[in-house]
Amino acid sequence: MTTRKPGSTAGRTARRTAAPKEAASSSKLAIPKGRNSPETQGKKDLASHVDRVWELAKRIGICMFITWDGERQRARPLVATVEKQNHAIWFLTDVEGHKDEQAERFPNVTLAFADNSGNKYVSITGKAEILDDRALVSKLWPPYAKAWWKNADDPGIRVIKVTPRDGELWDSSGGLFSRVAMLAAAVTGHGPKIGDNARVSL
Repeated sequence: MTTRKPGSTAGRTARRTAAPKEAASSSKLAIPKGRNSPETQGKKDLASHVDRVWELAKRIGICMFITWDGERQRARPLVATVEKQNHAIWFLTDVEGHKDEQAERFPNVTLAFADNSGNKYVSITGKAEILDDRALVSKLWPPYAKAWWKNADDPGIRVIKVTPRDGELWDSSGGLFSRVAMLAAAVTGHGPKIGDNARVSL
């Protein structure tokens, strides 16, 4: 007769059943990427900032159109027609204006939008193109343009198309403290977070 040592079978059984528990606990270390992962959240924030740049530019509507004349920067206020769906910002201009010549020679331009009362600012850089397109002039023609031209058929009217490349926004809820904080961030590159500041490719 063979004599079994007490507890030997139980020991082997305990060791056999311990393995699945160890495997189960190790499997918990692998965290799958989901809708709330940092990578996914980062993409959502980027898309939100891109949309906000377009939204603020359209809402503000008037920008400083900044060109380069070969020696220095030149800026003038222009009314912008912002069309995110066409990835374009349009302006009506006169063929006799210096900005047309400057944009043709040096097509990289900057558009600066400012809502001082709301503490919201947008800067967009892009490539400008001068177009002599009568149908497009008629499409973009606003009533206030009569202050400069008799009608949309004026042969001196040109269209400037800007294709945005990148942008930056400063978006605050308002208030004196927020304004000072945003100015400090703009000057120093860092500061208290009062609202959003983001650079994006468009």
